Amino acid sequence: METHTKVTAKLIAQQLGLSIATVDRALNNRGNVKEETYKKVMEKAKELDYKPNRLASILSRNEQFTITVVIPEYPVHFWEQVEEGINKAFNELSDYGVVGKKYKIPDQDLSRGEEIIRRIIEERETDALAIAIGENPYINLIDYGIDKGLQIATFNHDSPASKRMFYVGSDYRSAGRLAAELLCNFLGGSGNAAIMTSTQTSYQAQEKAAGFREVLLEYPDIQMIGPIKIDRKDIERDLERKITSLAEVSGIYVSNAELSSVAKHLEKLNCKKVLIGHDFNKEIYDYLQKRVITATIDQSASDQGYFAVKKLFDHFTGEENMNNKEIITKLEIITKENSRFYI
Repeated sequence: METHTKVTAKLIAQQLGLSIATVDRALNNRGNVKEETYKKVMEKAKELDYKPNRLASILSRNEQFTITVVIPEYPVHFWEQVEEGINKAFNELSDYGVVGKKYKIPDQDLSRGEEIIRRIIEERETDALAIAIGENPYINLIDYGIDKGLQIATFNHDSPASKRMFYVGSDYRSAGRLAAELLCNFLGGSGNAAIMTSTQTSYQAQEKAAGFREVLLEYPDIQMIGPIKIDRKDIERDLERKITSLAEVSGIYVSNAELSSVAKHLEKLNCKKVLIGHDFNKEIYDYLQKRVITATIDQSASDQGYFAVKKLFDHFTGEENMNNKEIITKLEIITKENSRFYI
């Protein structure tokens, strides 16, 4: 059986009859090495397919590596959980010279987001960039940054049409399918099921709706209503009008961040329906206890923030080759009976 020995500076030094210190200086371009010796070391390294240990180099040189994260402000409860993961990764990596920066994009202010990301790219204020905004205006910006030599990943919101290095987050088609499976089971396989989404169309919303529709096709006795778009700028009035018009609907799937708002309105109307949505916080927990919300699907918000930062660092140090273009976080079903484990 063929065995593969890891190629190290020590092995190169042994084969060339040089000191490890001399080889290390040559491999890491630290100077104080004769040109002839440097050439011999680099030729031997190429011959042996030497892979530099970038992490060791960072530690020995006290290098800094800046990772910048750009996230939206809304919904606040979700992005606070994402930030917990981001901060955890920054804290863990601070000993390795990682400097973390964060920018928050004001709600629905696409032009402000574009302005911030373009400035980050053009002023080269970072080595790597994790963007949690994946709408169409940002695709060209991601490509622009990649072409400028910046490492860019997306998380939570993907831009699969861009040149982004990788994506961290939910599989939103699977999320929509899971929501449909839950709703159909709670409805007993028959009835009318409505899907509610945002007025602003996104890749995430499209994928959830597509997955939801796919599963409902397997239930001939359940009719799909919608997608019904909720205007968050006037949510109280919009929900009052639209929920009242859904008197014959047995179940509702809220695919955006307005699960609590829909639950609040259903409770106000004393309207009992199967209600499924996403994410988890104290308000959603309370509605689960009152059985206004039937179940919610947690999208591992903290993990999304953590792995977006961690995987960028791993790629930079060579600890992980990002051949896998998607790091999919788990989806977990939360009901009244297990919700206390998530609060």
